[in-house]
Amino acid sequence: MSDWATRRRRRFPSDRWGTLTCRAVRDDGPGVRSFLLTPSDGSRVEHDPGQFLTFRIETPGGTVERCYTIASSAARDGGVEITVKRQPGAASGVLHDVMTVGATIEAFGPSGRFGPVAWPGEAHALIAAGSGVTPMLSILRTAADRGIDLDAVLVQVAPTVADLIAGDELAVLSRCLPRLLVTRIATRAAGQVRPDAAMLTRIVPDMAARTVLCCGPQGFMEMVRGAARDAGVPPDRYGEESFDFSSPETEITPGTDAPLRRITFARTGRAFDCAETTTILGAVRAAGLPLPSSCARGLCGTCKTFKHSGEVVMAHEGGIRQREIDRGFILPCVSRPLTDIVLDC
Repeated sequence: MSDWATRRRRRFPSDRWGTLTCRAVRDDGPGVRSFLLTPSDGSRVEHDPGQFLTFRIETPGGTVERCYTIASSAARDGGVEITVKRQPGAASGVLHDVMTVGATIEAFGPSGRFGPVAWPGEAHALIAAGSGVTPMLSILRTAADRGIDLDAVLVQVAPTVADLIAGDELAVLSRCLPRLLVTRIATRAAGQVRPDAAMLTRIVPDMAARTVLCCGPQGFMEMVRGAARDAGVPPDRYGEESFDFSSPETEITPGTDAPLRRITFARTGRAFDCAETTTILGAVRAAGLPLPSSCARGLCGTCKTFKHSGEVVMAHEGGIRQREIDRGFILPCVSRPLTDIVLDC
């Protein structure tokens, strides 16, 4: 069948690993590269704007899993686009070096609860630094493709003008979305200063009336979070996401005499033992089972999973909200079992 023909396609599975093929590559700035990926089996990818995929990347040091936000429009299900900045460490460098047209990669998802579906509102403030603009681009591209009358302010921050991703496209999107206001800040430009809470308040004077979505490095998000709180934005209208972590994953060292608890995946029926001194994520990995994760220290929320039954002790760093905990969700990366556990996996 011609590539141009319309065909009936099944859905790319979001609950197990699948294979994506790279169809196109382009450079979007210094050290920034975008990859167009389509399911190798011809299926369609359904996602909400702001969601991410977890990728298995083969590096010289072994296989690692990394999360990258889908930057493309959710209105287009033929494939997805990720925009990756080369960072210290092997994963992003491998993608830049070996992900060429025709190459394949394993992916899990789409996953995540970031974006206007999870954080609805009549108006939004989208505040991003560096490659944190990628979920915002998905939101804007989706709104333009679906004809959504989006009321949004985009604040995009990067070191230089060249680092401000998608500049030409944002001009086009602004014409498609008449109520979109874009402010782009190059922090190293002459006469420019690093944005702070006071600057954000001037740029978004009605922040308290908006749902605020933030993505970027941790220090940047802490500043934005404080500015939103001081502006009167309630916690249920502030969402953030970042996969930029400043410390390595916590090592798992099971105790030899610790009681063992049974962990069961409700959907697949898979089961394995986990010592009380070991995180559930550590036991999942030891059992060779898939579970999307990134920071492994309770910060990003990538591994958030619903717990059907059982008791855990969990010490997170902000990757889960209290209302989610009250509903039964846990972060397996920082949860240790006190009893047998049944997870929605």
